[in-house]
Amino acid sequence: MQYILEDQIALITGGSQGLGKQFAQKYYQETINSKIIIVSRSEPKLRSAVADIIMTSTQRKKEEAALQNDEQEVALLAETRTDIDPIIIDEHTLHSTIADHRLFYMPCDLSDYSAVANMFQTLTMVNMLPTQVLSCAGGSTPKLFKDLSGAELESGVRMNYLTALYLSHQVARNIPSCHLILFSSVTAFFPFIGYSQYAPLKVSLKALAGILRHELPQARVSCVFPGNFQSEGFELEEVSKPDITRSIEGPSYPISCEECCDKIVWWLEMGYDDITTDFIGWFLMSLDMGLNKHNNNSFLWFLQVIVGALTNVIIVPIYMVICSIQISMWHRRQSHEE
Repeated sequence: MQYILEDQIALITGGSQGLGKQFAQKYYQETINSKIIIVSRSEPKLRSAVADIIMTSTQRKKEEAALQNDEQEVALLAETRTDIDPIIIDEHTLHSTIADHRLFYMPCDLSDYSAVANMFQTLTMVNMLPTQVLSCAGGSTPKLFKDLSGAELESGVRMNYLTALYLSHQVARNIPSCHLILFSSVTAFFPFIGYSQYAPLKVSLKALAGILRHELPQARVSCVFPGNFQSEGFELEEVSKPDITRSIEGPSYPISCEECCDKIVWWLEMGYDDITTDFIGWFLMSLDMGLNKHNNNSFLWFLQVIVGALTNVIIVPIYMVICSIQISMWHRRQSHEE
């Protein structure tokens, strides 16, 4: 199944901010016929995101037309309204309204199974079942396991696994031939101290993608493992991240949200379904490769198997000793401080 942006109905969860919003921006700006539906819990954030996407897209088109000295296009865009009231999709949405617009929003608590089921029932009712589903919802609270509250632990499961699990289940039941794109994380390949609220759920998404590839032969199931990228969520992570997590993670140079989105789209268009956004992600995926892997479709996967085998035998044991020493020294310092 070829990945293209044009002539699609794209459902994007986590679409009110971060990477989800950036994908919505890309679909809206670079297509003519595609319909885009962004989903999250907060209706005010969704309405704000829709308005911002429309305004940003119009401004960019004006700048491009000005650079090309296209006076007619500049004049036409100057008359384009950017104060369009955001359009919600619900059971009362008219087909004529859907025909006249391309960007819509749907408030939904994706961690509530009945809410997700109702959302798909509504989409069926208005004839807007998606051809592409992007599960971008999620977030991390980097802390030591003992310092996490019960609410933070539950939030991690709800945001990072249940949202994708329930969404995928409705896809399997209602549109088993669509393109489902799950968003995991590089921490799925190397979970370490500080990410107990986040990484285990991202590992689960990797496993879910593998199972769905077996069970949905008519679908295309992709799994993205992004590295750090600049977003509202990343800024919040930096506030709570323990020092030992920073030490093991190393210097963090997040790419822009737009660059991250463009890289993912490029790899999807190239036909790959296991996607990383930087070299360290590709390398960590190599360490996770083994003879028990199936249906893996990543860039130079055959080289990853070789690199992973050699690195796991030669380099990883040494690195894990160094990592263990770092953690032990950190624990000793913590004990002395207490």
